[in-house]
Amino acid sequence: MNVLRTHTFTGLVLVLISLIAGSLSAQTPPPSLIVILVVDQMRSDSFERYGDQWSAVLRRLLDEGAVFREAKHSYFGTLTCAGHATIATGTIPRTHGMILDGWWDPTAGQRVRCTADDNVVTISYGPGAREQHGPASMLMPTLADELRLQNDPPAQVAAFAVKARAAVPLAGQGGDAVAWFDAGNVWTTSTAFTDAPVPFIADYIRAHPVEDVIGGVWTPLPDQVRSASVENENFAHAMGDTPDREFYNAWRRSPWADEYVAGLASAAVDTLSLGAGAGTDYLAVGFSAPDYVGHDFGPHSAEVQDIYHRLDRTIGRLLDHLDRKVGRDRYVVALSADHGLGQVPEHATEMGIDAGRINRRDVIAHVNDKLESILGPGQYAVGMTHIEFYFAPGVYNQMLENPKTLAAVIDALEQYPGIERVYRGEELHPGPFSDKITQQVARSYYRGRSGDLVIIPKPYWYTWIRAADHGTGYDYDTRVPLVLAGPGVIPGLYSSIAAPEDIAPTLAFLAGITLARPDGQVLIEALTDYNRR
Repeated sequence: MNVLRTHTFTGLVLVLISLIAGSLSAQTPPPSLIVILVVDQMRSDSFERYGDQWSAVLRRLLDEGAVFREAKHSYFGTLTCAGHATIATGTIPRTHGMILDGWWDPTAGQRVRCTADDNVVTISYGPGAREQHGPASMLMPTLADELRLQNDPPAQVAAFAVKARAAVPLAGQGGDAVAWFDAGNVWTTSTAFTDAPVPFIADYIRAHPVEDVIGGVWTPLPDQVRSASVENENFAHAMGDTPDREFYNAWRRSPWADEYVAGLASAAVDTLSLGAGAGTDYLAVGFSAPDYVGHDFGPHSAEVQDIYHRLDRTIGRLLDHLDRKVGRDRYVVALSADHGLGQVPEHATEMGIDAGRINRRDVIAHVNDKLESILGPGQYAVGMTHIEFYFAPGVYNQMLENPKTLAAVIDALEQYPGIERVYRGEELHPGPFSDKITQQVARSYYRGRSGDLVIIPKPYWYTWIRAADHGTGYDYDTRVPLVLAGPGVIPGLYSSIAAPEDIAPTLAFLAGITLARPDGQVLIEALTDYNRR
């Protein structure tokens, strides 16, 4: 009897070992390369509106990827820096600290850019660099940081974008090749990433000067099926004939800017042999041109339609290059956007929709007038950055001690045209919150960087001067594409709720590493290793 039991137990152990071994052998191996592509400003309805016209990689991702149709940013301050940091870290602004593109420093009396870093030295690939950028304000490690920390050998990391507030958050606290186009109209990096110009980047810039497109004219692709307004469909935007400020601004908002960062990415793949080593490397590319174009012409303009059409081809060439150099079955790609875009207010007004513009200087003056009528002459309100409103040091605490004064200020703001609601900073801790907007605002709020008050505009009201804007928690700003493709991903259309902060945890799972404290979750329904069990 004991012998029988022993044999039975031994048999069960062998069966379990066999099952475990079979399960382990069936698991998808970690990708050799993770590729994150972030389109700066892309509404999710762009896929429905323009998807039939795409024939390269955006079409490929739609056909072969896991497409999450209900993906939304879960916070209110939908701006570039916040979105890229969210995608890169798997956390929300309340956690990673990059609440907007910048915040007000009441002591210094000026706005601070999200990636401004006085402790780094600018490394320039030409003359004229004016700014210092680094990751000092990021409070959480990125997926790239974790790959460098946990992989053996450490992952090689490359990240490129025209905007520093895109490239820096995508990389994190370090990287082998990180570059952006400085406000001084020159490609730069900083000592946060290297002590000297990276040779292959210098070579690429030397061989492909941005100025090569001087005299060029951006016109629509001839094979494009039009779906934009007739008045704009035959646009022609000249780059200019001299390398002056107007030329570089035109270049930033042209398809040539997106082609350039894709070219840098391909050069990084070749020179660094990304994806050829034993571990998992990391490549991130921020495509900034669509944001400039959308701001200037609106979300459904012929220019936006064409920039996406050309981006389809640009990313297609990049992924074709990865297919050849890395292998189609050895890298995984994620594509998303940092935010969407609202309609041009004047166009919305023509349709009978309540819309307009909120002048931030007028709002500050309005609050100061109210406080002067109560407290006497003085400079009380000092700054406003999108939805964040700041008082001079000590003023807000003084108002907290006098609730009637604070209530009068909030009432004056809520009566101001275009303002929906005003939050006091202390209202946004700790949660949870019952209504959606309060929850969104709280997910964007970081004490010490966010304002004393948070001002929520009405839908289609903006606090910026460009034609169209973003930065709210309304669906036109929060709903963005989220597509995953590659080994370990199950293609298909998914209607489950997802968010861009889910990208990093999902890619970390595929790479076999962990994140420190993600707010997002692994999108398990789209992964073969979860669904095989």
